[in-house]
Amino acid sequence: MPDQRPRLSTRDLIGPVLVFFGALLVAVAFAIGPLVADGLRKVPLSVDQTWVSDGADGARALDRCSLQAPQARVVEARIQQQRRVVAVRPADADVVTLQAGTALGIDEYLIDGRPVDTEDACDETTITAMVDRVTLNRRTASPTGNSEVQYDDERAATVIDDRRGYTYLLPFGFDADRAEYFDPVTRQALPMTPTGSETMGGRDVTRFSVTVPLTDLGAAEQDPRAVITKPARWFGRFPGVGPTDELTATLQHRAQRELFVDTATGVLVAERAEISEVFRFTPDLRERNRALADFALTNLEVTLSPDRQTVRESSEYASSRAWPVTVTTRVVPVVAGVLGAVLLVIGGWVLVRSGRRTQPPDADSSGSGADEDAPDPERPRGAPPATPTGPRTD
Repeated sequence: MPDQRPRLSTRDLIGPVLVFFGALLVAVAFAIGPLVADGLRKVPLSVDQTWVSDGADGARALDRCSLQAPQARVVEARIQQQRRVVAVRPADADVVTLQAGTALGIDEYLIDGRPVDTEDACDETTITAMVDRVTLNRRTASPTGNSEVQYDDERAATVIDDRRGYTYLLPFGFDADRAEYFDPVTRQALPMTPTGSETMGGRDVTRFSVTVPLTDLGAAEQDPRAVITKPARWFGRFPGVGPTDELTATLQHRAQRELFVDTATGVLVAERAEISEVFRFTPDLRERNRALADFALTNLEVTLSPDRQTVRESSEYASSRAWPVTVTTRVVPVVAGVLGAVLLVIGGWVLVRSGRRTQPPDADSSGSGADEDAPDPERPRGAPPATPTGPRTD
């Protein structure tokens, strides 16, 4: 026989549906941050940044062509540093490898106060160049696994086993008081001292100061440019030293760096550096006399500052990393939570109204059984029921 159960109408479904979607939105508000935002905070696998820094006026550098001349020559020059950082393999859900190529070179010489094109003065314009490869933990941006620095394309890279500190980026939510900087030039981990905050490129940045102490790069035997062996006359005149006596000098490097790090994302927005490099004779030569001990030949004196395009692009990159995290941790949870609460309230109200309209069914008093059992008012009490009249068929 046919199903006599009542079917649910659209009106009956409104309340449960509203409650369901309200609860779903509230769950989204609580879960989207841990599930989605944590992944967005990782160091991305698509890192590709370029920095260009220009040297301030008054920069001085050793004329690279004078290495083949009878005597060393230091000239004023316009100096530029270019760096590109890209993500390479190995890389997966937990780690990413960054490869940074840095070149410091001469754009233009200033001889007797006049600019001279490098082609007319010296074709050798590269002061220093290196390739740094480091594998990072994507959550902490800390070095993990392999790390190596190559200072000369004709020599194998130098493997760094105990590398620690940040160089090209910091993680989301970095601790400014405990941050360390790894200097790939001297291969040292140095403290990053927070010195204030400011706005750069429309982003709030934390300013760090890093002091790179005087370091003998020649002692590490990592860069062939860090050691020069020439006749004494190439360096100058020294008492008690013949002009043809071979003298060896090593490169002494020191620097003062300022890092401007986006406070929200850890993106390095800009970097300023005061670099001082001089050649000094080896310790055994300096002990021979005071003139040798006091001698210093400038290799590089420059203050580097990022150009406007670098600051703008780095700021835009920081914004592109911050916006998805802001959406998933603030905008979506607030909107989903408020909307979910509203739906829960409306759904509950609809269910209460529906319950009040629903009443239990009354007893059926019009059935045929009631008619048959009802007493006949015209029949005497105790008399048999009347027999229907009609024609007989027998």
